[in-house]
Amino acid sequence: MVQREQKGSNGSPLKQRREYVLERLAAFGFTRGPHRLVRDDHTGESLGLKLRLALSELGPVFSSFGRYLATRVDLLTATDCLELEALADHAPPMSYAEVRQLIERAIGCAPEEAFLNFETDCFESHLLYQLHRASLLESGRSMVVKLVRPEVAQLLLCDLELLESIALVIGGPKRTALYKTAVGDFGVVLRQQIDLTHEATALETLRRDVEDFEFLRVPEVLHNLSATSMLTSEDLPEQGRVMDPQGVARLYCSVWLRQALLGHVFPVEPSPANVVVISDRQIAFTGGVFSSLPAESQSNLWKYLIASAGESPDQACSYFLRELRRDVVSGDDEDLRHRFRQVVPFRDTGWYNDDDRNHFIEHLVVHWLAATGCGYVPSPQLCAFARGLFAITRLAQQLSPETDPLMEGLQEARLLESTARVREMLSLQRVGDHVDRYAAMMIAMPQKLDQMLTLTSEGSPRLKLHVPETASHRQAKNSVAIMTAMLLLLAAVAFALPRVTNVFAGSDWAGRINAVAFVVCGALLLLAASRAR
Repeated sequence: MVQREQKGSNGSPLKQRREYVLERLAAFGFTRGPHRLVRDDHTGESLGLKLRLALSELGPVFSSFGRYLATRVDLLTATDCLELEALADHAPPMSYAEVRQLIERAIGCAPEEAFLNFETDCFESHLLYQLHRASLLESGRSMVVKLVRPEVAQLLLCDLELLESIALVIGGPKRTALYKTAVGDFGVVLRQQIDLTHEATALETLRRDVEDFEFLRVPEVLHNLSATSMLTSEDLPEQGRVMDPQGVARLYCSVWLRQALLGHVFPVEPSPANVVVISDRQIAFTGGVFSSLPAESQSNLWKYLIASAGESPDQACSYFLRELRRDVVSGDDEDLRHRFRQVVPFRDTGWYNDDDRNHFIEHLVVHWLAATGCGYVPSPQLCAFARGLFAITRLAQQLSPETDPLMEGLQEARLLESTARVREMLSLQRVGDHVDRYAAMMIAMPQKLDQMLTLTSEGSPRLKLHVPETASHRQAKNSVAIMTAMLLLLAAVAFALPRVTNVFAGSDWAGRINAVAFVVCGALLLLAASRAR
């Protein structure tokens, strides 16, 4: 009801805005037909270039839509995505008078009343918001104040409607429905970006997720100094120079995968503006758009990535299909399976043409392109996951172009998942309840090992030669065999595991994993010894 009244009362401005948008689109090769816009394919310029030139002149909503399309690698070619990726995320800063008025309207007081110090000049000015540094009255802690530009909300309803009208221009007649779905998803994303309560809630959820996860930090949000158009959060220290680019690139991907597939929320648009490197072993997600996956989708996508990394196309396709729906009736799943089996990244994606190696992300991009080519539409959750995965991989690849950070990050994420499962099986509380017993058993272990080795080398053959095998003898022999196997397992853990963990994990994690594995194997060995009595 409110929206209808707004359109009715502002009919003339909306009409003028529509005419201006259509005029600018026509100037860049998008002409008007009798009932719709049609794409002019007679010019030599690519679709991505024409869109970039046109959208950059139509305001923050259209420019943000172009940047959104740059991450939809399932809809556009690599060339077009790279063109749209070049759209500047920058706008002239608001004046301090506008900033002051916005803050007073958001929290009911002026900046000098809310903060000990508030920098009048912003240090970042983006299409949708700008950032100021401030310090708290009580503690002097350094904070970041994020302010949404009021004009974005004013253009939202009109420009989203106009974006739907140019879906045919972008996708052509055969893919209009798919692009209208993309416009709808962008509308949801844009509303979250200009309503900072969504970001504040996501940061709080993410902060709870990583309480015991040392590789990721999340800024604290001050809710008493935050509102719909204003967000005050902790200013985290940033490392000036990355000492280990390959390790940080791998960390980007492993931490993001951990959050997307094992956590509650994950960033959809990770970028240098909202990802901070605190040290070579710790990063921070400081804001932006967040999303979440249902538990079933997390399981499907986790298995899909593992199958894809293991070059099992049929299995990968099976899990991937669970997150898709059909846009058309024709075709069947076998067509998509066939395309999965025929993946040739350097031929089919257009990414990383200067590199002679196949990056893991390129395999996934081919999968997504094949799905849309076969008439499938991704679920909103899959769309958010794919955009975030591609964005974090691009960020990591720029930091370490000579490696494959997504593949390395997936291996590290699998290690993190395995460690989490071991922690669940061997909870600290359970170990604490029996620590005295474990200590006594570990002290007695050398003597038991000596006895067991003696029994293995001398006792069993004699019994077999001179004593008829009874049930008790068979039980003793089986116990010796079990304990011998456990000894070999313990030796493997003690000597082989440190070499393996040092390869796939950092020194900090390697020591912890080795300790947990040794305790588990030791406990199993002692359990076998107690049953052999």
